[in-house]
Amino acid sequence: MPLIPYPNIPNLPGVPPIPRSPNSFPIASVSQSNPILTKITGAKWGFVGATGQSIITPDSFIDFEYREERKIPTYPIEGGSFASYNKVAMPFDVRVTISCNGKGAMTKENFLSTIEQLMNSLTLINVITPNFTYQNCNLVHVDYRREAKQGVSLIIAQLWFQQVIIAQQATPTTTEPSGASTYINGQVSPLNPPVVIPSILVST
Repeated sequence: MPLIPYPNIPNLPGVPPIPRSPNSFPIASVSQSNPILTKITGAKWGFVGATGQSIITPDSFIDFEYREERKIPTYPIEGGSFASYNKVAMPFDVRVTISCNGKGAMTKENFLSTIEQLMNSLTLINVITPNFTYQNCNLVHVDYRREAKQGVSLIIAQLWFQQVIIAQQATPTTTEPSGASTYINGQVSPLNPPVVIPSILVST
């Protein structure tokens, strides 16, 4: 069967520009704070590392889910009642369903091995979507299947990512090293110094 040629769409007023490939769109709204990501061109969807390299390149993106939650802690007060006193932001969850048939940018073996490496590592990646980029995500769950209705050669994988909140501790500025604060980086087990009894010299 011969390939169907692309239609010749004229560049005229009122005719919208239609790309030949769905992957020909540039990334939109990647991140204004990360200049490396703004230089990436390609699909609107992707998994990108901190240095701008593509981590996983599936054949297609099937489904996407995003969850974010806030916790309001409470504490007991007099009379047996409780009072709320704060609101804590929990790490968000991103769930993406992707597919790979081994005939695209990645083979099936490379596709599965890359997912396994991400599961066993602390690598932080950025999940890029057409509307927003979810940064500092780590892969925490994966499941994939092969269904007869989808074709036994097609791998459908669901990846769950969780945000890693990076806390930066401020260092106070001091004029002298002796004015810097003391930080405890681990458990300290002090030892008592041995008691030394001075010997008494007796003259004969």
